Amino acid sequence: MKTFFLSALLLLTPVVYGQNHFQLFYGNLHAHTWYSDGSGTPEDAYKMAKDSGLDFFAVTPHNHSAAENSAKERKDGILIATNHDLYNGTAPLTFTRKYKETGSDVYTTEKIRNAKSVINAAKNATSANFLALYGQEFSTISSSNHINVFNYDSVITVENGNIRGLMDLVRASDKHDQIFLQLNHPDYRSDLLICDYDDPRAGKCKNCFNDYGIDSDDFGPSFGNWVKELDPYTHLIEVLSGPAMKKAPIADYHYKETGEDSYYFYLKQGLHISPSVGQDNHYRTWGKMTDARIGIYAASLSMNDLLEAIKANRTFASEDKNFAVDFTINGAFMGSNINLSADDALDIKVNISDADEANAKYTVELIHGHINPEDSRDVHYVDVDNEIIDHRSEVSAGTYQFNGFIASGKPEFYLLRCKQEDDDRCWTAPVWINHPKQTETQKMYYWTASASSKIYHIEGCKTIKAIKAENLRSGSTPPEGRQQHQCVTNDENDEH
Repeated sequence: MKTFFLSALLLLTPVVYGQNHFQLFYGNLHAHTWYSDGSGTPEDAYKMAKDSGLDFFAVTPHNHSAAENSAKERKDGILIATNHDLYNGTAPLTFTRKYKETGSDVYTTEKIRNAKSVINAAKNATSANFLALYGQEFSTISSSNHINVFNYDSVITVENGNIRGLMDLVRASDKHDQIFLQLNHPDYRSDLLICDYDDPRAGKCKNCFNDYGIDSDDFGPSFGNWVKELDPYTHLIEVLSGPAMKKAPIADYHYKETGEDSYYFYLKQGLHISPSVGQDNHYRTWGKMTDARIGIYAASLSMNDLLEAIKANRTFASEDKNFAVDFTINGAFMGSNINLSADDALDIKVNISDADEANAKYTVELIHGHINPEDSRDVHYVDVDNEIIDHRSEVSAGTYQFNGFIASGKPEFYLLRCKQEDDDRCWTAPVWINHPKQTETQKMYYWTASASSKIYHIEGCKTIKAIKAENLRSGSTPPEGRQQHQCVTNDENDEH
């Protein structure tokens, strides 16, 4: 291992980046209630999360009708997939639960009155010091793996596994600039490399599935094309997820399985993502299951500022509820992209601390990777420990400077992996070098999947809203053989 110059500086509080003074907020972004296959109401979840000290928290019910299949204790059909009012209704909700007590074979019924929808509960729970987010967990694991879709105001009815249809829906939304996606409990090795499924589709990606849309029916087989489609909206990946089905909090929990290998894998494919945490609560453990948190550096705890921070990838994932870490390269805060020439020096500064363990010791590892999108039929395993660790240091809380690194002149990224002496770990967002984000600056066109339709629509056309989600298609070029509709994009009536 190479030796590099390391110097200690003064710890900066609050974090200062240019003219921005970021504050650090903690939360979880994946949880369930009765409205899919969990426990309690969204109101219960938001209250417990707030009482547990979280600054922000998201309730994310499954969007599909198969969600209840794994809920062995209940059989009542209380699902946003079959009752959309549970997600976005405005009136008080009344429903009847049907469940089995532990150890019983007999179903018990319970009438629930005056409950709130997910969106209404989120609005009511939000205050000056707590931000309640909402979303839905799209698809099934066996179809394309789970993706959390935040800030989408209707229940997603696109068929399971249809990631192309999902992205069409997101792009066509009036709120597309507020919607963001998170890749849940990723496992690229099982998805793309290991043939351990009974499902006949499994294999070394001849017919990929359980893969967030890299199959040929969606955006595959090239990861380069897949990134182009997902990058404008996909900002987070769960490095820590669960334990979903545990019924009680677990003290000093350390995750045996993490998503770090998948995090690095998708970074190397070119996706601009940063680490997230979701406890995936299915019981009344919201914010209490473990001490795992996603930390987000934002200007304030408003939805606009938190959304800006997520889009800017100013996040880290930690097994400690008040661990704090950030780093810069040449003054650019983690989540940034900078342009450098080959052999340009990298000035890397790291801040690390823990509010209730001031004297803790840390192992800080600098992770480095080159961006090289692959063909999904020929991907290889990313061995983080032997392939892309550039430097490791033992430090105490404080601010440190790493010197001696230079840019390659090619698209690459650096990030930190840290471990406290009590084995709590964290992972930061990267700083990208020579690798700007994909943006949707190209003009988009929309049409219905029906072959009998002879028209297409330009972006913003009011008629797009009338197309059912499962039939909506979009692209950067118009479909062949169709004519442009006389689209109305303002408040005038559409005569079509």
